[in-house]
Amino acid sequence: MAISAAADSIAPTFPALYSVTGVEADDHLNIRAAPDGVSEIIGQLANDATDVEVFALSRKGQWALLNSGETSGWVALRFLVPQPESRNALGLPNGLVCSGTEPFWDMRFLDEGALTLRTPETETQHALVSTAPSADYVRIAETGYRFVWQSEPGDVTAHILPGHCSDGMSDRTYGLHYIDNQGPRVGCCSLR
Repeated sequence: MAISAAADSIAPTFPALYSVTGVEADDHLNIRAAPDGVSEIIGQLANDATDVEVFALSRKGQWALLNSGETSGWVALRFLVPQPESRNALGLPNGLVCSGTEPFWDMRFLDEGALTLRTPETETQHALVSTAPSADYVRIAETGYRFVWQSEPGDVTAHILPGHCSDGMSDRTYGLHYIDNQGPRVGCCSLR
C-alpha cells in the first residue's frame, strides 16, 4: 500500500487507532523489536486487526510504535491505515481508559457525562462537571484534555496530556498521561 502525498502533508496526531491492511489472508504482520525489517520479531498482528493503537512513528516515518504484550514494538507503517476518530458525547476519544499503580486504579469514561473509577477495594461512578463554559470536554489543540469530576471532599481537576508515559511495571508505551489534583493521582491512558 502506498501512502498518499496528501496524507504525508498532514502530521498525524498520536496516539491514534489504525487497522492492518495489505496483508494476505493467510499471513500476519510482524511486530519487531526495532524499526527495521531484520530486527527480532516480538509479536504479530492478524491480517485483519483493528483498533491497533499507535503511539509514534520512527524518525523517517516508515515504522509505527505500538504495544505487544508487556512490551512495545514496531510495525511497517505501509501496512496500517488510520481509523476514523471517534469521540463520545464529552469530546473524549471513545474507549479511553486511564490507569495507575501504587495504589492500582483505572478510570473509564461513560457517554452520559460520568466516569467510573475502580480501585482494588471499590468501584465508584462520578459525574463530570464544568468549570469553564465550553472548553472542559474538548480537546485543546495538541495540549490534551482538561475536565473536572465530582468527588469527596471536593471536585477534582484532571488533565490528560499527550506524551510518552510508562506504567513503571512493564515495558509498554502509552501516548497519554493523566494527572489530577487529588493526591495527586497520576497514570497513563490508552485509547482501548
